[in-house]
Order: sequence, then structure tokens, then C-alpha cells
Amino acid sequence: MAKQPNVLLFGAGSIGAVYLHQLRQAGCTITAVCRSNYSAVKDDGFRLQSKRFGDVRYKPDSLIRSTAECPPDCFYDYILVATKSLPGSKLSAMDMIRPAVGNHTETAIVLCQNGIGIEDEAAKAFPHNPILSGVIYLPATQTSQGIIHHPEMLDLLELGTFPANAPASHKIAAVRFADLMVKGGGDVKVYDDIQVARWSKLILNASWNPICALTLCTDGDFLLSSSPFAHDLVWGLMMEIVALARTIGIPGVDEKTAEEKLMIAQRRASSGTGREMSMLQDIRQGRLFEVEAIIGNAVRLGQKWGVEMPRLQTVYALAKGRYEGLLKETQI
Repeated sequence: MAKQPNVLLFGAGSIGAVYLHQLRQAGCTITAVCRSNYSAVKDDGFRLQSKRFGDVRYKPDSLIRSTAECPPDCFYDYILVATKSLPGSKLSAMDMIRPAVGNHTETAIVLCQNGIGIEDEAAKAFPHNPILSGVIYLPATQTSQGIIHHPEMLDLLELGTFPANAPASHKIAAVRFADLMVKGGGDVKVYDDIQVARWSKLILNASWNPICALTLCTDGDFLLSSSPFAHDLVWGLMMEIVALARTIGIPGVDEKTAEEKLMIAQRRASSGTGREMSMLQDIRQGRLFEVEAIIGNAVRLGQKWGVEMPRLQTVYALAKGRYEGLLKETQI
């Protein structure tokens, strides 16, 4: 790998912008693909207001609107995909990054996206490239174009190869990327099997994201809204994910894990510091949200494996209806 790793950031929203700062701090050369916030970032760069990193302003080394603007034959050590995972889109993220990958099989594709089953598309598109799957715990929001608010110290990336038995060179790529993120000021844990971390976060995402999106409540506010019924609904959703993980054979995704995830919201409810989950943020800003990656894929796996998931099927149907309504609104 070059002395200064060359990184392409695809998706410079809240998560991508924070990771851009970290990779700059680690000495990387970064090209950022900005779409909706291109003009603001071109003029003023990013401003990150962070409890962890302070109040900082910065720009990428290069700023482009699409990968079609990447220089011919440019080699990127890493392409970091930090867009929403929206399976079924007419033009997928893998289609959009293909010009930047080119014929470079050494380029590692880093997927920093929510949900389960998101890696298959990347592995199919780039069967010889390292596919690194990242699970993100980073409570950041883009309050306006180019302005990123990060009010907590939490900045954890859980990382691993896809598949788990990837070649040794792919494992090395994962460790090197983790080292860069740590050098830039974040926390990283590298897994032998990243699916353990993905399913652990799914307990949190598949329960809280649709609930908050449909009720327009923070997690803490929802728990306080109809005790004990609110608690029982969240816990029931979590137990359906646990049952599915146990049936499929994902280790370490159990009742104890669910209790730890639920306790986070319980603490926020007690302190009055509930958090707007990502789907709720998307709905408030009129953006499409990750209904299929987070909920739909789990529901379909439940059907495949014969696991009863009546609560998750219900919130999926409701959230999917909201998604389709939002899709029509964005096309008007």
C-alpha cells in the first residue's frame, strides 16, 4: 500500500464526513463523492461539531460529483461506501463505484452500511476484490449541508471481511484499514466473522428504527409513552431477531445481548436524552430509508427458515408503506 493511502469516499453525509476527518488525520489522500451537498462542501468544506474531535473545519483533497470524474487508471487502496443501503435501486451503489474500481482487484471495498445481507451485491460485482463489512456506532447527523453534529464520544467501527474465510490478503486489508481509523482517532474492533456484529446491531436497528420512524418518537420518549406496552413491543421485536439468529446459527446473539441493547434506551428514557434513530432522521428530512436492508431481509429470512416473526412482519408492512409513500413524494 502507498505511503499515503489513497481513499475514495462514496457518500459524504454524516457518517462519511466524520470518517473523512479521521482518514485525513491518519494521513490519507481522500477524494470525496458528494451529491446533494456538493456545492456547500465545495465552497465551505465540512464543519464537524463533535464532543470527541472538537469543532473542526476541513475539506477532502479532491471533491467530485460522481465516480465518472475520477482520473483514468487512478488506483484507490480503499473505496469507502457510506451511503444508505437501498436494495432494488435502479442504479446500485456498486454500479456507481465501478468506474473507480476499474480493473484494480487490490482495491478494498469498505461497506459502512446498516442491515444484513448487504455484502452479496458487492461480492457479486467485485468477486476478486477484498470486501470489508463495517458495522457503525456513530451518533452523527448532518444538520445542514456540510454541517455535522456529533454530540457523543461514541465512535466505534466493527470490521471484518466478507466472507469470513476470505484470503489472507483480504484480512490484511481489513487490519490496515482498522489501523488507519484508529490513527485518525476512532475505535475499531476487527472480527473474524463480522456477521456476529451485524446481527447484534440488527437487534437494535430492526426494533428501534421502524418504531421511531413510524411514531416520530425518540427511543427514550417511546419507552415512556405507554408503559409497559412500549417496552413489551420493543422486547418482542428483539426476541424475534434473537430467535432467527439462533435458528440460522449466528453465535453470540442472545437474550443477554438484547438486554444490553434495550438498556441503552432505558437509560436515555430515565435521563430524558432520547435519540432520533436514522430512519426517523431520514423521514424528517424527506429521504428514503433502509427498510429492506434492516427489516425486509430479516423478514424474508424468517420465512425461509420457518421462524415466526409477527411483530417484525407488522412493522415491516407499515414501514414499507411509508417508504413507498415517500418514494412517490420524491418523484413528484
